[in-house]
Amino acid sequence: MAGAAVFLGDSITDCDRLWDVRPDGLGFGYVRKIKEGLPAGEALRLYNRGHNGFTAFQVRERLSADLSGIAPHTATLQVGINDLAGHLYGGGYGAEGFGKEVFRILGALKDRGIHRLILLEPFVFPVPAMYRTWEESLSLFAKEARAAARQCRAAFVPLWELFKKAMEDCPPEALTTDGIHLTERGHELAAKAWLEEYGRMAK
Repeated sequence: MAGAAVFLGDSITDCDRLWDVRPDGLGFGYVRKIKEGLPAGEALRLYNRGHNGFTAFQVRERLSADLSGIAPHTATLQVGINDLAGHLYGGGYGAEGFGKEVFRILGALKDRGIHRLILLEPFVFPVPAMYRTWEESLSLFAKEARAAARQCRAAFVPLWELFKKAMEDCPPEALTTDGIHLTERGHELAAKAWLEEYGRMAK
C-alpha cells in the first residue's frame, strides 16, 4: 500500500538523523529498522521528525513546521521521558499535563486529516539504579498516554511492557545504552512492535 508515515518525538526517534548522510535521513534507530522491515512491495515513505530533548509540549509547538510539505496518512508519536524528567526535577508538568499535551498533539494530527495514529508508550530502564525511582511516576505518565490514545482512537503500542518482558530473558544493558536510549536490539524490538501494529491497522 502506497502512502507516507511521519515519526514525531524526542531523541529516541531522532537517533542522530541529522548525522545520517543517506538521502532519507531516517537516523540510526527504530525508524530506520521499520523501513528495513517493511514487507516487500510496501511503498511506504517514512519521514523522521524526531528532535533531541523534546517534550510533548515542544513537539506540539513545532508540529506545523515538521509537517510542512508532507502529507502522511500515518503519524507516530513517541515522547514522555523528557516530560517526566522535567516533572521530577521541578521544571515541568505532571502526568495529567502530559496527557493533555499528548491529546492535543493527536487532535491536531486528526485535524490535518491524519487519522491513522500510533502512540508509543514512554519507558525507562532500571539501569543506572537511580532510574528505578522513576518507575512509579512513569506508570502515571503511561496511564495518561494510554487514555489520550483511547480518546483519540489512536493505536497504543505498550513498549514499556514489551521491554520489561524482554528483560526476563536478557539484561537491561542488552536493550539500553544508558537507561533511556536504546541499543540496536532495543530499536529492533520497537520496530517489530510498530510493524505489527501497522499491519493490524492496514487490514
